[in-house]
Amino acid sequence: MHFSNWQNKFTALWLIVLSVLAITLGMAWLKKDIHIQTNIFALLPESTHDQRLERAQQYVSGQLNDKVFVVLNAKDDAALNQATTLFKNTVAQSDLWKPLHAQVDSEQFAQLLYQRRAGLLTAADQKLLEQKDYAALAEQSLLQIMSPGMPLTAELLQQDPLLLFPRYAMGLSSLQNNPDISLEDGFATLRDEQGISRLLVLELKSSPYNIDYQEKTAAWMKQLDQQLHQMQVEPHWTGTLLFAQFGTTSAEKEISTIGVGSTIGIFLLVLFGFRSVRPMLTEMIAVGTGCLVAFAITHWVFGEIHLMTLVFGASLVGVCVDFSFYFMAMQSQHRQIDGFAVLKPLLPSLFMGLMTTLVAYVFLSFTPFPGFKQIAVFSMVGLAAAWITSVLLLPRLPALNAEPAIRSLSFIGKARGFVQSRNRMRYGLIALITVVAGSSLMFLQSNDDIRNLQSMDQKLKQEDQYVRERFMQQQSSEYFVVQGSTALELEQNEQKLLEKLQVLQTQNKLDSFQALGQWLPSKAQQQHNIQLLQAIPASALNEYAAALELNPADVRAWQQQLARQPLLSSAEMAQHPLAFLQMSPTERLVLLQNVHDVNALQKLNSTQVQLLRPVNQLSELFQQHRIQAQWLLIAALITLMIGLGIIYGIKSILPLVLPVTLALMTTFAIQAWLGVEINLFSIMGTFLIIGIGVDYAIFYRHGHDHPQVVGMALFLCMMSTLLGFGLLSFSHTYAIHCFGLTVLLGVIFSFIYATLFTSSDAKHVVLQQYQPKS
Repeated sequence: MHFSNWQNKFTALWLIVLSVLAITLGMAWLKKDIHIQTNIFALLPESTHDQRLERAQQYVSGQLNDKVFVVLNAKDDAALNQATTLFKNTVAQSDLWKPLHAQVDSEQFAQLLYQRRAGLLTAADQKLLEQKDYAALAEQSLLQIMSPGMPLTAELLQQDPLLLFPRYAMGLSSLQNNPDISLEDGFATLRDEQGISRLLVLELKSSPYNIDYQEKTAAWMKQLDQQLHQMQVEPHWTGTLLFAQFGTTSAEKEISTIGVGSTIGIFLLVLFGFRSVRPMLTEMIAVGTGCLVAFAITHWVFGEIHLMTLVFGASLVGVCVDFSFYFMAMQSQHRQIDGFAVLKPLLPSLFMGLMTTLVAYVFLSFTPFPGFKQIAVFSMVGLAAAWITSVLLLPRLPALNAEPAIRSLSFIGKARGFVQSRNRMRYGLIALITVVAGSSLMFLQSNDDIRNLQSMDQKLKQEDQYVRERFMQQQSSEYFVVQGSTALELEQNEQKLLEKLQVLQTQNKLDSFQALGQWLPSKAQQQHNIQLLQAIPASALNEYAAALELNPADVRAWQQQLARQPLLSSAEMAQHPLAFLQMSPTERLVLLQNVHDVNALQKLNSTQVQLLRPVNQLSELFQQHRIQAQWLLIAALITLMIGLGIIYGIKSILPLVLPVTLALMTTFAIQAWLGVEINLFSIMGTFLIIGIGVDYAIFYRHGHDHPQVVGMALFLCMMSTLLGFGLLSFSHTYAIHCFGLTVLLGVIFSFIYATLFTSSDAKHVVLQQYQPKS
């Protein structure tokens, strides 16, 4: 036959294309040119904010992401020291981590500050000097001398007769989150009623989202954990790497669950439908070729492929079997006819079914989310490739026996006939569903929190909380970026901000903040402080010297040599734990802890000072794109209606679109009743429902002369989609769970409503010239 000859040519061409793609992918895999992305936030769109602020976000993210924090809990010093030694040696022997550095030595740092003490004053001393209240300043010093526990030496009184530096050092100690934390063996150590804890910080050598690196570090940690437990030492780990490890592991489990669950379910489904396992093999070939082509094209377009794309790709099997089930059910009724002869009149409805699904994915690709664009491209290419494979392969195979399944599912056709023959009942049901579902939509809530993206393990959260609480690292995600055209302007801007933050802290608007400027006064401030000290009259110094029985000449000599003393600069702060707050010579960060009033902080924003709230800003971005996706959804429906109107006529639009519209309304109404909050992923699920739901209506419209066969085929299609995408509703990741639940409900109701409400087109008759095989 002419059609068959063309089919042979297309088949040969398709096999060549598949072979080339398979060889290309195989070579790329051997060369390690295949890039699998696991960073969940790579799914998000790039920020459209100021480039400097974008850089600050990436900098902070990098500072947090490239570290793993470990707390070792021991009952005694011997066990703790043994564990610390083991830890240091194990890190040194491994090539997974950067060398383990001891934290800054507080005694050395205090010595450094003492050598550059000339311009370092407490705010209280500075205020007294500015007010020229030298008597009060002298009184402060006298009280300090008399206070118990104040170590005084002749050398100290000679070098710092007013005891300005001890007061300054005491002020700095109040900046520490927990005064009980001391530095032992180079590491922060805490001793209290809970026992002895020590904090060690590991720096990563690779990205925390690198799968190979995750696997190697996970094995390393597991082995070290076992050794530490043998020493009776309890380790607690936290860091981006551990959360990324869990995300990857859970995603891989979900891929296997979806893949295995879908495979077993479809195996039982085809066994029920066609009394043969052959459809399972043909579907595996179709899905395999679909995924092969989709993987190759998607990786070529984007330069990498996200693990989440593969999760959805595993679900692709739930959609591409729809076309083959419909064909095989029809072929079973005309077993004496050549397969391509059966296919030819079915092609228009099969092709329209593919097109409606692809249109939905085309609109999905319009979203600015790289992840959704990738999923859309993967799905479009994969579905088209699987469809081509099915169309070229299935007609070559002998017909299967679907009669038992058609008889078992005859109730679907009977229910359809019962409702279709009673227009009053049909219109009444449509009106009831519209009113009930439509009114329920008013109770639907949304939740656009970005944190729903990441699957979160409860144990990991507890470990993270423990490490933070133990070493008082309750860091908020909010922080200020301070900028200046010069280093001097930067310091001045930071000091102004710190003064305002201190006021807000006293008003309980936030708990505390961390800034380099708290430890490192600006050069101008230090010079101003020295000028204030130089302005102290000789008479005041003489009175003070007499009160303390000091040599007045020594006190005056101290004042005269102030100008020659070195000032504290950022170079000396390089080893300080907060040194990373200096992003560049003209940029600094100010970290905030436990913010209680965001509005008060936002009022401090200016051209040089910007409050960044990455989590909230991304969540707001999510909300904007969810709203945008809702408009895209309406646009997709309108486009489909126009296309259906052109192909089938204006009168056919409502019957074909009504079932899926009602299905969407019912889906979201049920979610409103269940208290499920919708998000961007829920809306994305509706794109899939539109494509599938309209398919069902088209197949019923074309199935005037074989309603029982169409009912049976579409029931199998619906069940296969549930097995593919419905399993996503069991995902640990809330966003994917929402997607799966939306598709699960949407597909069920699309099938029910298409069955009951879509009228057949009496003019459109398939294979009427052939009598069904009895």
